[in-house]
This record gives sequence, structure tokens and C-alpha cells, in this order.
Amino acid sequence: MTSTQSITAAILCCLSLVYSIETSANSWRVNYDKRANADFQDLNAAMTDGRVVNGDTLYMDKGCTISSQQTISKTVTVIGPGYFIGENDADEAYFSNTIFIEASGVKLTGLHTSSIEVRENDAVIERCRVTGNITATEQYENDGAQIRSCFLKGNIKGQGTNGADGWNILNNIFYLNELDSCINRIDNALIDHNTFNLQYYNWNPCAMGYGVTSSVITNNIIFQGYGKSNPVRCTDLDLNNTIRNNVSNYNFDTGGNYPNNLIITNLKITDLFKAAGSAETDSYYARINYADIDIYGSDGKTCGANAGGYPYVVHGYPLHVPRIENLTISDNQGESIYDSQITLQMTIKVQNQ
Repeated sequence: MTSTQSITAAILCCLSLVYSIETSANSWRVNYDKRANADFQDLNAAMTDGRVVNGDTLYMDKGCTISSQQTISKTVTVIGPGYFIGENDADEAYFSNTIFIEASGVKLTGLHTSSIEVRENDAVIERCRVTGNITATEQYENDGAQIRSCFLKGNIKGQGTNGADGWNILNNIFYLNELDSCINRIDNALIDHNTFNLQYYNWNPCAMGYGVTSSVITNNIIFQGYGKSNPVRCTDLDLNNTIRNNVSNYNFDTGGNYPNNLIITNLKITDLFKAAGSAETDSYYARINYADIDIYGSDGKTCGANAGGYPYVVHGYPLHVPRIENLTISDNQGESIYDSQITLQMTIKVQNQ
């Protein structure tokens, strides 16, 4: 075995050790690169393999990119390493094409994804970076979805009153810089403790939510960076929304009687986010900086993604999953191959919040 092969094997042993701390026997590694010697190259392969059953966990290797459409047809948990964790996106587990969720109770966490189509009930999308849209596919059962503690560059699209009932949209950061509303056609939802950052002139009648009906919209921060429209469509009282304890930099529609919202017209983007570097990139808007905003949440704490039941976690590290924080490898060459040694020093942390 060469020195390089030995080091690679050692790293894989470390990864296996980390996974074994957290998981039961029914856990699997996924990496598109055959050289990684993972159990499967993608989720499609795992779904067609009889060894993978409901309740199993699929771990995406750090730096793994999968470019084909993926369909999840078993009740599994898919875990990635998080996002914005290195100097570039290369450290993420990235799905650049659509993921179709076609089993109930599927959970995605710690991933960077493009679009996600929800086609079954009780999906959980947690601590993910989603650069496409999350859509409740028409004519499918997709009630009870949980979208929480994510960094969302696309929008969430429901089915109006015809489906996608009872979604919980909690503690997310929305960074939308295209012509659309952040949430569309959602009924009977809880939209709580999110931070909405709309950086585009919006010709729709609202910025945060359009076609939102019979929903509770509370404890959110709604910031509109360019042209301003009403944050939430609330003129028509027949829409039956409860809208309270939100902070916005623009007035709510005066046609509705929603007095328990705070308007801060001079709110600045730097009041909400702090730089992670010299340029305002996506990762810039993933670091919250609004401790000085007036405490206005209904629970006695700050509005926005940093408070509430599922506080936003920078980097999207999956909850209770160990990770290698530092890894140092020394390849000490001896006088012969029998005297060579590989020394590993690593720090393992478990994400406990």
C-alpha cells in the first residue's frame, strides 16, 4: 500500500468511526466518486437496494456532488456535513438537480440542494441550504411538511387550499433576489420566527407571502431591500390569517386590522446580518446580527430566525451528529516501508444545539 493510499484509508476509518458513534447498524455512506469506496454512489442506488429499509440513515460524504435527479422512495434520513463550512462550496454535499420526496417521513438535513419536490406527507427539511424552490407537487399528498432552520434562496410553493395542509415554516433565513414572493399558495400553515430578506423589486402584492390563507404568521422579521410592497397579502380579511408580532421595514396593508406588528422604517441590512468576509455573498446573509433590535416576539424573545423553537444554526450542522473539527495527518517516513508511520490527530465535536 502506498503512502497516499494509507492516508486515504485512515481518513475513511476516521469517518466510519464518527458515523458509528451516532448511528445504528442500518446506516450507509453515499459518495458519487467510486474511489471513496462508499456503500452507494447516489440516493437512487440506495433506494433500489434491498438492504436499505425504512428508518435507515444515509450519510453524504463531505465534498460529494450529485448532478442527476434523485427520488427518495423509502422513509430514510439523509444527512450531509452542513454548508458554508469552508472557503468555498467544495466542502458541502451538493445535489445540483431536483430531489423528489416520494415516501412519508423523509428527513433531509445538512445538505446543499437545488429544487425539492414534496410528494408525500410529513417531510422534514432541516438545516439545509436550498438554492432552488421547495414545491408541493400538484395532485400528490404532501401535508404536514416541516421546513426549519434552512437558508433558502428560492421560494416555497404550496397548492393553495387543495393540498399541502399544515406546513410548519420555522426559523429559516430567506434570501430572495428575484421577482417572486418567498412563500406562495400556502394554506393552514405556521410561519414563525423566520428572517425574510427580499432584495428585488416585487411587483406582486406582497413580499413575504402571496396567496397565504388561514395561516399564523408571527415573530418574523421582514426586510425589503429595494422597491417596497406590502409584506404580506392581508387586505382581504376573508383570507383568515393571524398576523402578529412581526417586525418589518415597511407598512403592512392598511386594509387589514393587524396592529400588533412593529414597523422600523430605518431598518438597515447591517442591522440584520454581519459579514462573513469582505463581500456580501450568500454566506454573508447566513450570519445573523440583530441583537439590538427591539425585543418584540410573542414569546418574550427576539423575532426572527435566531429565536423560537428551532434557532438557526450557522453552517447548518446537523443536530446530534458528530463531525471532525480538526484533522492533522503526519506521514513519517522511516528508513524502510516497515518503519513508516501515519499519525492522526483529530478533534471530534457533536452538534448539541
